[in-house]
Amino acid sequence: MKIAINNGILVDPKNKIFKKINLLIENGKIKELSDKKLSGDEELDCHELYISPGFVDMHMHEDSIVNEEIKINIFEKMLKMGVTTAIGGNCGIGSSNIKEYFSIIEKGNPVNFGSFLPHSILRKYIEANDRYENLESQDIEKMYQYGKNLIKECGLFGISFGIEYIPGIDFNELITLASLGKNRIISAHLRDDGDNVFEALDEFLEIGNYIKAHLQISHIGSMAGYGQMDKFLSAVEEKRKKGIDVSCDCYPYAAFSTHIGSAVFDNDYIKRHKVEYNCLEVMEGKYKVQRCTEKLFNTLRKELPNTLVTGHMMLEKDIETALKDPNTIIVSDGILGEDGNGHPRATGTFPRFISKYVRDKKLMSLYEGIEKITSQPAKLLKLNKGSLEIGADADITIFSLEEIEDRATFADSSLSPVGIKYVLIDGEIALKNGKVINSKLGKIVEYPKI
Repeated sequence: MKIAINNGILVDPKNKIFKKINLLIENGKIKELSDKKLSGDEELDCHELYISPGFVDMHMHEDSIVNEEIKINIFEKMLKMGVTTAIGGNCGIGSSNIKEYFSIIEKGNPVNFGSFLPHSILRKYIEANDRYENLESQDIEKMYQYGKNLIKECGLFGISFGIEYIPGIDFNELITLASLGKNRIISAHLRDDGDNVFEALDEFLEIGNYIKAHLQISHIGSMAGYGQMDKFLSAVEEKRKKGIDVSCDCYPYAAFSTHIGSAVFDNDYIKRHKVEYNCLEVMEGKYKVQRCTEKLFNTLRKELPNTLVTGHMMLEKDIETALKDPNTIIVSDGILGEDGNGHPRATGTFPRFISKYVRDKKLMSLYEGIEKITSQPAKLLKLNKGSLEIGADADITIFSLEEIEDRATFADSSLSPVGIKYVLIDGEIALKNGKVINSKLGKIVEYPKI
């Protein structure tokens, strides 16, 4: 089937294209680019619309398996945001049975999906359930061998760590298991945030002195968004100048989200950060939208530790600084609770980035903004995505710059964005005018074989 896309403005930073040009798709690939009107079995008139490579979300948290099927929620929200390829297994968190997960995805998914090897499943494999436990070398070796097989068999993009979530990770465990990401990507949620982020940064980037890999620092807004961002990015740049291959990602919100029972909130978190309990908003369950008190905080920690909360603590100026940085890509870090509720970043990230920070605040040009959500992450992942060149995978997002807007709020994270007119995956229409047309076009994507 041939699809012709006419009269739109192509934005393809990888190939330095930003002009009105027509596009022909055939057999899931970009077939032709032309100034002349093109014909196909289906023709899309995209007058006053922008034609972009499908957005690539390098950091999201995938839907879980329920009754041997993936309970589709966040994947559909990805599609409605214009995302065509999403990477899970981040922050060291992910499905404990990656092979089963991939076999379900292969039957069809709202978006293409690939994964890192989550560090936490390696600890689960050896039944190391105490997050503060330091492991012996023989246990680390067992995890290494198990992870090595998974990465090879499943084509994983590397390994991810949630160091803050499992504080028992010592340097021996970190460096040994990080070697699983050699010649791939090693991603990490750093050990600490705020004023302690610099020591945490040095710990992670020390890996680069031992292992050849790309180091990816996760969601820097929630790590250094409390007044440390300028100094943090300067420290990262100094490491780059010394030969460390490192970049960062960030979501466009000045509030983080995680489970209240996680290690993030251990060790007098509220006191250490000099904040009040009411900076934490409950995102799901009986107490949804309530702000924490000391009593509610302790009750949830004890009785409902998997409850998602949002911390309204980050500085907007730090988020803007992070988003503008040339070595920062935009991600959602979207995660939803069992009832489908959570931080609005799971539903609104990419439309919000384009509308608020590119169109309205003009932090950067549209060309630069699209680069951060298409070709830049695709290059890191070494995928044939993120561009509209002839022969590239025909994953495409078409939107109205005037109309695009996120609608999701902290009170209601389910509200879909507007302004996304079409999303194509593998050369077929997956979404039209915000409505899902085909939710089975996404397939597994793998890191290229080395």
